[in-house]
Amino acid sequence: MLNIIMQSAELDIEQPITVEQLVGKGLDLPSLPEIYLRVSEQLEDDSSSVQRIGDTVQNDPAITTRVLKMVNSAYYGLPNQVASISQAVSLLGRERLKHILIGSVLRGVFSGQDNPAFSMQEFWQHSIKTAIIARQLAKQITEIKESESMFTAGLLHDIGKMLLINKFPERMLAAEEYMIQKRVDILTAELSQIGITHTAVGEALMEHWGFPQLLIDCARNHHEIVHDGENRVATHLIYLANNLSQYVPPLDDSETQDILLDIDNWDMGYASFEMIASACQHADDMVFEVMESLGMVAIEISSD
Repeated sequence: MLNIIMQSAELDIEQPITVEQLVGKGLDLPSLPEIYLRVSEQLEDDSSSVQRIGDTVQNDPAITTRVLKMVNSAYYGLPNQVASISQAVSLLGRERLKHILIGSVLRGVFSGQDNPAFSMQEFWQHSIKTAIIARQLAKQITEIKESESMFTAGLLHDIGKMLLINKFPERMLAAEEYMIQKRVDILTAELSQIGITHTAVGEALMEHWGFPQLLIDCARNHHEIVHDGENRVATHLIYLANNLSQYVPPLDDSETQDILLDIDNWDMGYASFEMIASACQHADDMVFEVMESLGMVAIEISSD
């Protein structure tokens, strides 16, 4: 993948952008915080006690606050307030905490990279809404073993777009304008105006971070209509959630049907009308609370 050059037919790019340039030695990439790497290692190590994991997370007060706010939010609906990270590990389990941790550090990874020409608030709202829909549907689909991983996949599915906005804001604006004027899809517009797609960038960035293959596949394939391979149900679920997150929640089966008519091959993921309508409504109810928990509210820079 890294040696593929995606060159524009519409834009004369003096030095075509390649995945290798972007993720290799050509440009500096955002790094995951050291605390995330340390805690992830401990979560993977069965010999690490919950107390040790809690002590490590609590070395960073900001991340501790976000994790506890997320754990105590209505999104998880725990019967009692969680007062410590070690308690959160005991109640939620290591795998779930790992996915919460990714969300808690993600905003900080791109801090200082906001661009006045783009709404970061809208970006995170779409990402989190996609994540919530994907998780809600996954909880009812037997082929998905860990629904929490689908929240993370939804949260990260457009992360390549964030990097492109930071590195090439003018070209990203040109791609949006091209998409509207030519009535083409976003990937065609990005290839035309940038020379590379946000899906390829997201795939490469998550490979750079060493993330699981499921998350990488979802980032790469969330605009694909046909899905195959080991993670086909998961990638189709993110494709479906990504499309659904762009609509207001449907009120009944008739409205759900109208929405799904616009989404090609929507029924591969084994989700019924009722499941989809319920997941969309739940996402609409929860999106701003989850955004606030993860520190992604009121982050937009005014262009005035």
